[in-house]
Parts: sequence; structure tokens; C-alpha cells
Amino acid sequence: MLLKSLTKYPLLMVGFLFLAIFLFQLRDQGYFKNRADKLIPTSCKAVRARLDKYLHKTWKLKCQKNNLEVVIPVPKKTFANISTSSPVKMKEELRSGMYRLLANSYISISKYSPPDSLERTDIISISLRHPQIHVNSVSEGKHVVNLKSMKSFDKIKEHLQRTIQIQEVFQ
Repeated sequence: MLLKSLTKYPLLMVGFLFLAIFLFQLRDQGYFKNRADKLIPTSCKAVRARLDKYLHKTWKLKCQKNNLEVVIPVPKKTFANISTSSPVKMKEELRSGMYRLLANSYISISKYSPPDSLERTDIISISLRHPQIHVNSVSEGKHVVNLKSMKSFDKIKEHLQRTIQIQEVFQ
């Protein structure tokens, strides 16, 4: 029956061929893959959806599979009160300020994200971007979720030293 209709209406057959070519081009360009990736639920996407509501709008959150990447731009005026008497002292004060900001960022992520989803997120990567220094850090979600319940400064400091890997790049 279908074959009879196609031979009776040859323009219909040409239309189906063009539709098939069009769909194959979309597949080759990756349109269907991007759409399919958006529909796959991951813990990272749940964390990102929650953090988008609560964190500052300048923070850029991105999920790579089940890994959360956070890029935080730090304006120069944030550390405007640093004394510039000696370059070594300025560098140390900037470095300590960036580490404080990094710790506060990890604590904010642990407070505002759902604990079960954060625990199942594989890697959480935070990158602080300042004109003079870039601080990149990596930790696992199961370690970051523990920061939510910690109240003591010493415990937080010890926990961060044990579980976070940090890289500094001075400009």
C-alpha cells in the first residue's frame, strides 16, 4: 500500500528523501546529541539549578558530565585596601584574601546546594579570576558537603587543607 502511494505520488517520495537528508545533517552537526545530553539527569545539574537561584549573578556555573565548574571573577576593587608598600607583602595579603574568598565560596556552595546531589557530584572545581592572580581549586563533592555542618574556624581550615588541591598563577 505504501509503495503504491509512493509510485502514484512521486513528489511525496522526493519530499521524504529531502526530509531524511535534512535529519541526517542535523544528526551530523550534533543537534540531537546536545539535546539528548540536556535530557540526561545528573547530580551536577541539580546542584547547578539550585545554585543559579542563590549565588551571585557574576558566578559562571557549568556542568561537564557530573563535574561542576565554577568561575568567579574577582574585581580589582575587592582588594583595594591592600598596602602597596612592598611587593612581597602585597602579594601575601592578596594571596590570603583570595584563599579566604575561596573558602567562603566552598562554604556557600555547600550551604545552598542540595546535600544529596552535592555528595553525588564527582568533582567541584572553583576558579577565582583576579587581574593579578588566578586561583584554581579542585575538590570532591563528598568532601564539600561536609562544610555545611562545620561551625568552627579551625575545623573548616583543617578540612579545606586536607581535601582541596589548589593552584596559583600570578600574572
